Amino acid sequence: MLKKVILLLLVALTFTCRSHGVSRSDSLLRCLDKAVQNKVQLSEERRKHIAESLADLHNATDDSEKYNILRTLYSQYRSYKGDSALWVAGQRMKVAARIGDTSKINSASLNLAESYSLAGDYHHALSILDSLRRTELNVLQKKYLYTLYRTIFERMAKSDLIQSNVLTYESRQKAYTDSVLSLTDETDSDYDLTRGTFLTLSGHPQEALTFIDRALTRNNPKDKSRILTRKAAALASLHREDEEMEALAEAAISDLGNGQNDYSALPRLALILLRRGDTERAYTYIHRALEDARVCNAKSRTTEILELLPAIESEHAEAGHRRISSLILLLSIVAVLTVALAVLLVLLRKRNRAIRNFNRSLHEINATLSQSNRQLEASNREKVKFITEVFDAHSGYITRMKTLRAALMKLLKSNQPAKARQMLEREDENETELKELYIRFDSIFLRLYPDFLKDYNNTARAECKVDEKAQSLTAELRVLALIKIGIKRSSQIAELLHYSPQTVYNYKSILRNSLNMTKEEFERWIEDKNKPDTD
Repeated sequence: MLKKVILLLLVALTFTCRSHGVSRSDSLLRCLDKAVQNKVQLSEERRKHIAESLADLHNATDDSEKYNILRTLYSQYRSYKGDSALWVAGQRMKVAARIGDTSKINSASLNLAESYSLAGDYHHALSILDSLRRTELNVLQKKYLYTLYRTIFERMAKSDLIQSNVLTYESRQKAYTDSVLSLTDETDSDYDLTRGTFLTLSGHPQEALTFIDRALTRNNPKDKSRILTRKAAALASLHREDEEMEALAEAAISDLGNGQNDYSALPRLALILLRRGDTERAYTYIHRALEDARVCNAKSRTTEILELLPAIESEHAEAGHRRISSLILLLSIVAVLTVALAVLLVLLRKRNRAIRNFNRSLHEINATLSQSNRQLEASNREKVKFITEVFDAHSGYITRMKTLRAALMKLLKSNQPAKARQMLEREDENETELKELYIRFDSIFLRLYPDFLKDYNNTARAECKVDEKAQSLTAELRVLALIKIGIKRSSQIAELLHYSPQTVYNYKSILRNSLNMTKEEFERWIEDKNKPDTD
């Protein structure tokens, strides 16, 4: 009930803004500002329903009842809290196995795959989907299956840095969208949206809009955000940015109003606002989206947002610097006027009062400069936090994949080759994932510390200098990069880079030799590297 009241207030605010001559874009953004500010209250009803479902689950007496309650609970957690959704899917699988119903087991398996996809574990999700027998699935389950395939490949295309892989994933996304469409009758409620999505992926966004707009009038209001997000994608292909922004704003209002934590509209809108110079809103929106993604534990969405964050953070910091510069200029002018006034007051025999005013102005300038320095230090800490979080996330992912393969080897040894063979044949993917992790880390680090290679060359011996325009780091410089951001312990460096401690020690020795320093000089040099940047 509370959610409905707040949503009605947001709609009322939209009409109020438009009635006072405010443009549609401005009114939607103002409503979205309110929704972002009131996100906690907007999520209250979802938390209430979840608590009721958990109570029902606790009081359930048989597996059939538990299974139905878990289905409801999964839909409530699905885009709200990913790790809880994964737990519910696992419980649902156990209950379905006890019941012995193949259809229920398949449904729970689909939920489990979707949860792994949300967590960014695409290979685990795909292995579950690939293991399902198509002949045992009903029509709705097949549509769910192909929809999950489409979603996974869409997310993989967004997160991959290799263009050939992106093209492959986009092709498979389109193919599975077509598979969903083939199972959807024209009378079905989701036909128009599916048809519109396929046309957008096929390069016919104008035709897609006809179906998507019709879906907005025919579908349940709870699907509004999903439809508007697809509409925004079609409008983006047509380069109609004003309308795309309006569609994303409406979708974001719907997402927040429904207490969603996993969504794509708000980050995409933040990027458009950044291009348009509205850095304050872009900064607010991207941090709201990042906080919600972390609450949801949606690693795939968190990674997507973190890729946008540096540009928005940088532009927001630049805007802050410009404001500080303007303030300092204004204060300087005030100071000059104060000096002039002091001279005048001296002539008028009021020298003491003029001096007090002048000293007060100098104090204000010093306070402003101190505040500026604190903000710069905070910005540097944010850089360190950002790099560490991104690197940690990907490093943890690779470790999990190694653990998964080890488990599959056990399956093979226990005479279950059919389940394990496919994943065991992909052993080289660990190295690929690790290389891509290094590429991403190098790219992010060199953008945040553009003078890193130049600083190293200033100290290195002539034969050890590197190309200052390089887009990647050597293994030794990657160790130095981690030291630069404050990670000094060899064991922690080894864990993050998947090296042995001895290898890290060897790389440090190579660095010390390239800088032609004694061990003590090298340690002092390392300490200097750990001091915060002040530029």
